[in-house]
Amino acid sequence: MHTSRFGTFQKTIGSTLAAALITAFAIFCLDVPLATFVKNHLYANTSWSKLTSDMPDLLLVMVLFSMLASLSAYLVRSRRGLYDATTFFCQLVLWVAPLSYLAKMVLKIAFGRINTRYWLQHPDLYGFYFFQMRERCDGFPSGHMLVIVAIIAAVWRFYPKTRPLCLLTGTLLGCALIATNYHFLSDVIAGASIGIALEAICCRLLIREPLQLPADRC
Repeated sequence: MHTSRFGTFQKTIGSTLAAALITAFAIFCLDVPLATFVKNHLYANTSWSKLTSDMPDLLLVMVLFSMLASLSAYLVRSRRGLYDATTFFCQLVLWVAPLSYLAKMVLKIAFGRINTRYWLQHPDLYGFYFFQMRERCDGFPSGHMLVIVAIIAAVWRFYPKTRPLCLLTGTLLGCALIATNYHFLSDVIAGASIGIALEAICCRLLIREPLQLPADRC
C-alpha cells in the first residue's frame, strides 16, 4: 500500500511539473505568435469575425445544470440503494462542477493575466498582474477549459468507452478558444491541466474504495 501511494505521488509530481513546463514554454514562446497569427489570418475573414465577436458565455448555466442533474440523479439512486458507477459519477460531478468554477474565479484573480482580445488592442499591456484585479485581466487560466475538462475527466474515468469522444471534445474546445482569440494557448493548457488535477483530487477524497470504480483507480 505504501509503495502504491508513493508511486501515485511520484506520478502526480511528475505530471504537475510537466504541465507547468509546457505552460511556461507556451507563455514565453508560443502565445504571442499564435494569437497574432489568428488575428492576421482567421480574423481577416469578415464572416469569422462577425460569428465570433459576441458569443454568449453559458459556463455558469452549464455548471448549475450539471449540479442540478447530478444532485437529482444521486438522490434518487442513493435512496434506492443503488451505489454503482452511475451513482458515484453523479456524486463526483456534483462536487467537481462547482469547485472547478470556484477555482477558475480564484485563479483568474491570482494571476491577473490580460485577456487575449484586449491585449491585441493594447499590445503594451501584455503580461500578468497578480492579485491586482484589473479590468480585462481575467485570461489565465481558461475557465471554460478548467470546468469542462474537469467534468470530461469524470466521464473519462467512469465510462471508458467514451474516451475517444472525451478527447475529441476537449481538443475541439481548446482549438475553438484559441481560434476565436478568447484565450492564449497557455491559458488553455493550464485550464485543462488544472481541471484534470481537480477531478483526480475530488475522486480521491470522495471515493476511497478503488473497487467501486469500473475503470481506472482514483
